[in-house]
Amino acid sequence: MNQDVYRKLLELETTPQALQASCDYLIDRLKGILNPREPVLICFPDEGEASIGGLFGKAVQACGANPIFWGPDYRWIELLRIAFNTHANTIIAHPTVVLGLMKVAKATQTPLYIYDVVLAGYPYARWMVEGIKKTLDCRVWGCYAVRSGPVILGFSCDREAGIHIRDNLFDAVLLDETGNPVEEPGRGKLLFTYQKAAELVFDPEETSTLRHQPCSCGCDAPRLVETLYTGKSNLTKALLEDRFLQWSSVLDYRARRTECGVDLELVVFPGELLPKLPNCARLRIRPWDQSRDIPFYMLDQVINPAENYW
Repeated sequence: MNQDVYRKLLELETTPQALQASCDYLIDRLKGILNPREPVLICFPDEGEASIGGLFGKAVQACGANPIFWGPDYRWIELLRIAFNTHANTIIAHPTVVLGLMKVAKATQTPLYIYDVVLAGYPYARWMVEGIKKTLDCRVWGCYAVRSGPVILGFSCDREAGIHIRDNLFDAVLLDETGNPVEEPGRGKLLFTYQKAAELVFDPEETSTLRHQPCSCGCDAPRLVETLYTGKSNLTKALLEDRFLQWSSVLDYRARRTECGVDLELVVFPGELLPKLPNCARLRIRPWDQSRDIPFYMLDQVINPAENYW
């Protein structure tokens, strides 16, 4: 998404009225998921209402549940400690954080008590959802939050796959390579229009399948299905996630664009088979260090955002 468009969108969606509307939207979705007084682990910083963590924290409280924030110690081992000690039943996190938590729990033989997972950020790959469901024996929900921030585009239901677009705020359309609308059920380039400001049209660098038929849950908002992040590189984010994070031997990875090529770092569990590695300008493979390792997602997107990581 163009940076100027994102700034304008963020400005319009972080007014007190817009933030309250987003919080109400999350409350309406979470009230069917959460139980009164249950511990809910939120893996985003609480930086006030104008943050994804703050919005979820307020919504969780409004549902009568108990929000528990991870931080300021963002090491994997601390996340595991909190999840175990609080017996958190629900976790709200980026998909890579949930996948890593499951792997760390397995490596340390630590039980988890998670029954519901809310994946917040861009729409997720199907293998992530199925892997999390199978490993944790839980339900998985999806919240489409632009750049894992306070701009909420949609939420999934418990009936059919995909993300229901927040259609009172956003219009979604799929276009082919020539810029013409794609007929259902075809796949195309995803384009959003912000209804409060018609000039705000943005491309989140995704392709998707769009369904306009009413869902069996009763919602008639358009539903995004099988969304893929394409990005600007032949070595895309989706490709790297598929290549590395599906492997139980890989806890985490980070890729950085440089003038010489891709700088790739893998954090692995020693003694396990590794996936085939791509050609890189620089490649580092190291074992997980419990005493210091922090999820790369938290380092590069939350703690110290960097545009050249993906």
